[in-house]
Amino acid sequence: MSTEARGCITIRNAAVVFDAEGGGIEAVRGVSMDVEPGQFVSLIGPSGCGKSTLLNMVAGFVHPSDGKVLVDGEPIRGPGSDRGVVFQQYSLFPWLSVRKNVEFGLKMRGVSAADREPAARTLLGLAGLLAFENHYPDQLSGGMKQRVGIVRALATNPQVLLMDEPFGALDSQTRVVMQEILTNMWQQFRISVLFITHDIEEAIFLSDKIYVMTARPGRIKAEITVPLARPRTAEMTSSLPFMDMVHRLKALIREESLAAMGTELREGGLTGFSMPVGPEGVSNVL
Repeated sequence: MSTEARGCITIRNAAVVFDAEGGGIEAVRGVSMDVEPGQFVSLIGPSGCGKSTLLNMVAGFVHPSDGKVLVDGEPIRGPGSDRGVVFQQYSLFPWLSVRKNVEFGLKMRGVSAADREPAARTLLGLAGLLAFENHYPDQLSGGMKQRVGIVRALATNPQVLLMDEPFGALDSQTRVVMQEILTNMWQQFRISVLFITHDIEEAIFLSDKIYVMTARPGRIKAEITVPLARPRTAEMTSSLPFMDMVHRLKALIREESLAAMGTELREGGLTGFSMPVGPEGVSNVL
């Protein structure tokens, strides 16, 4: 396949059934989706809908029970250096400095010992972390640790970057800053990104395209193109097109979240108690 096509993710009619006591659990069913080379694509949906399962199929950690999962036209047989993965948990080696953590990714790529340090320092400079190259992970903030994790994933020169709730453990202010840092880094590298998030505003701000998933078994409910120009700026989040997308996606997700929570909630759980509790409190009801 030509260089221009590198980083193309193709999923066709993919299904995953996990073995479980008492029968199989169908995680995803009949999912078809695409990430074009250099495109930033997000997956959103209710908890348990199979978002991480899909990402793990592309990573090579989970094999589809049916259907096809391809990168650049080739079936995925397992994990590979052409796919970098960033999880919510900081997967840094605590005994290595920031620079050595990044150098580890370069070592895995086969970069010579003499070339690792300057390459790592260049990458850290792009992420605004060069001043912390000799610090250790426990000396860094959560946002800085995740930046190091992203840089280390990029150091392997992947064609695809897979990100599973990478900012989920951060406070809201740090999360917003990290979104801007990530979109700026993506502008420089322009590799394909498949991004999992529960945060609708985050998905809109970062993405070229968003797939909305149904409640389990997860299927694709909607494919939405984000009509925002690049580069993205914080001011865009208060624009009318941005807010319109927020309302549209919230409505889609709410339907599926209610479906995921079961009939009890749909039949009255949102209307409060149907009987007076009284001054004795809940114990009077129980």
